[in-house]
Amino acid sequence: MKITVTLYATLTKYHPEGKRSEPFSVELSEGARVKDLLDHLGIKEGEAKQVFIKHRSRPEDFPLEEGERVAIFPPVAGG
Repeated sequence: MKITVTLYATLTKYHPEGKRSEPFSVELSEGARVKDLLDHLGIKEGEAKQVFIKHRSRPEDFPLEEGERVAIFPPVAGG
């Protein structure tokens, strides 16, 4: 299945084409979950703090669907 991914802040280093925060497509097998996507991109455990799908934060075991749009954010600090 094909999904669209956008990476933010320090996670842009995982963009396969090095285009920073531009969206890109990823092919995953049917039944893939958020964790499978993170593994596919090489994002290590703890580097992704929030994963948004359909404008809501989703856990790593959330199942992905064809055509899904996924936004991935690292932990953020500041005040």
